[in-house]
Amino acid sequence: MELIDGEDFTVKLENSKTALVEISEKALGPVKEAILPLQTQEASNIKDRLRKFEIKVGEYRMKF
Repeated sequence: MELIDGEDFTVKLENSKTALVEISEKALGPVKEAILPLQTQEASNIKDRLRKFEIKVGEYRMKF
């Protein structure tokens, strides 16, 4: 590989990727914590709707 500023390009690329991940985690950490309760509630709502739909499908099948 080609050297850039005395470093292997792949090493420099990997270091940049790691730095970007760290920055994004710092920036998004509070946001993730804020939306977690909403996400959990919505997942529960979806599961409830799915159960109700399964019951309706079962009732429909029993009629026919």
